[in-house]
Amino acid sequence: MLEAFLAFPLWLIVLISIGVPVAIVIPIAQAILHARIKPESDDTEGIVAVFGFVGTAFTLLLAFIIVNVWSDQVSAQNILFDETITLESIIVETRAFDPKLAPEIRGLVIDYLEDVRKYEIDVTPPSGGDPRAEKTFDLLLAAFDTLEKDLANKAAEAQVVLEEVRQLVTDREIRVSSASGSLDGMTTLVCILLALLTVIMMALLPAPSRRWIKWVQSLGVAISVGLVMSLVFYIASDAYTRKAEDDQIKRVEMALAVSNPD
Repeated sequence: MLEAFLAFPLWLIVLISIGVPVAIVIPIAQAILHARIKPESDDTEGIVAVFGFVGTAFTLLLAFIIVNVWSDQVSAQNILFDETITLESIIVETRAFDPKLAPEIRGLVIDYLEDVRKYEIDVTPPSGGDPRAEKTFDLLLAAFDTLEKDLANKAAEAQVVLEEVRQLVTDREIRVSSASGSLDGMTTLVCILLALLTVIMMALLPAPSRRWIKWVQSLGVAISVGLVMSLVFYIASDAYTRKAEDDQIKRVEMALAVSNPD
């Protein structure tokens, strides 16, 4: 369910994140205003203490989630960047080493990039990578087996290409074995509950002397909580990483276009 929610458009994620706490706050604030509870009442001290504790717990957990998810997402982008850089190098080195082999490598790289985008970027792949992308990758590696036969004549040039291929294997292994930057279900659930409790505790506080101040307090906290939660969801969403990942793949596709003799 969480993954389906994170796949929503950004505007819808923000709307839901803000709309839910606001919808909860409005009836509670209206009830408190009609009850006419005095702010100086001793009964309110317990609510103030609970609000302080819940708010602090929510803030600490929120900071923990944002830092960890953002770090994971940046790390995943850097790992993909390393893989695409290696692919670019392979394309350039292959074109310089063996122009006859370059068209075959170009077609295999295109197929591999399409499978990576379709099965390992647009969707969450299984641990170790998607089998379909792995199969295409194996076909790409098999195309370089012919270089082994050319080592006697062009040892230095072929060795450079083979080193890049070995690096590509390492880069892919690191990428498919790395943990994703997705939100943990239990941690997210606890954070959502603390967020709602923070909003509810603020709404339950007695009304000040002026009614509009109560509305400003309640709605202000509800909207603020909704905004920071939407930030968490955005960092973990597909929209946050898709543009950067697409840009990296497009860079390789541009290198392929340059290498195309047509």
